[in-house]
Amino acid sequence: MALALYRSILREAGYLPHPYVQLFVKGRTKDYFRTHRNAQDPSKYLKRARCELRKLQRINAGAQKPFMRLLWYAFGRTGAFRRELIKPHFAESYPNFPKREAIIPGVEESRPPSYPPTLLALVTSAISKTTDKQYSAEEVLNPRKLPERADPTSEEARLIGPFSLRRKKNIHRRFFVEQTDRILPPLAVSSSATTADQTKPDIFIPSTGLERWNPMEMLETLASPNPMYSPPSRSKPEDRLPLSPTPRKSGHLRLGGRSSRWLRRRYRELLASIPTMKVRTADGPQGEEDEQPTEKIKGKKSMRNRSIQSIPNPERPTTRAQVAWSSDLVLSPDKPGPLRSMTARELQWIRDAELSKPVAVKKSSK
Repeated sequence: MALALYRSILREAGYLPHPYVQLFVKGRTKDYFRTHRNAQDPSKYLKRARCELRKLQRINAGAQKPFMRLLWYAFGRTGAFRRELIKPHFAESYPNFPKREAIIPGVEESRPPSYPPTLLALVTSAISKTTDKQYSAEEVLNPRKLPERADPTSEEARLIGPFSLRRKKNIHRRFFVEQTDRILPPLAVSSSATTADQTKPDIFIPSTGLERWNPMEMLETLASPNPMYSPPSRSKPEDRLPLSPTPRKSGHLRLGGRSSRWLRRRYRELLASIPTMKVRTADGPQGEEDEQPTEKIKGKKSMRNRSIQSIPNPERPTTRAQVAWSSDLVLSPDKPGPLRSMTARELQWIRDAELSKPVAVKKSSK
């Protein structure tokens, strides 16, 4: 029975619309069955496997919500893969990164968490988080939940007494865990530093290991309208624009009777949750520090304009990190991307309409 269930899951995974998603589901299924094959009570593990099979069947039938959930797992927006993508940005991954001063003197475990440049940029940007709440660098290093008397020189500390150092350490730790759990990590980190700069001991460029595969280019290709094939239209086939006879790309497959446009929109929604990060040295090109591109943050009810700023690290000002949208194809209600190519008849209709516009003539007043 377990073998039949295993084969059914692999068969359903083969119907998914992209080879990477297929390999992700198959690899996860093989690891799951290999881990629990010698379990004393396999009934609960088989129950979970049947649940995964039903989810895949719903996805292949065209269900949107489980398909987006699968994309989030496959591209590290949630789950164990997301935690693996965040690890390179932690201070433990940085060689010789300076530690902050211990809150309790003589207790090593009371040191507050350190924020390297890339992690600080991810925490302070609303693009790379699942919430719109935004913090400055000062508010990250000194959380808002700390009361005023946490400062021993404050008036409250003088009147009421000093704040508990153990509680102060716990507030720092909880804030760090809370913010890192909300981070949407980038799939790749680009750098403007030269090869000679990257060999310096005070410069470290975190790597996710996916840079050589260029996953963002693959997602942009899947989210873009296929330029090689004209989509079906109500007009006659001979009215279509002359396009290249190259066959349709393998990534543009349909899912459960859904159109290719529906599938492109799902990938565009996925791009909205994947930020890009660029790390540069403090002595980079002149004028680069002053760039503040305007971004649209997608909220639940409204769109707000915000500027993305390069976040310097107060503990190590050698490098800076910048967070931005991953692509211009991010699905936005204000500016939707092109969904299909226009036919020759539609283009001719637009030209005729522009030529036939009446010219306004002013009447001379006598």
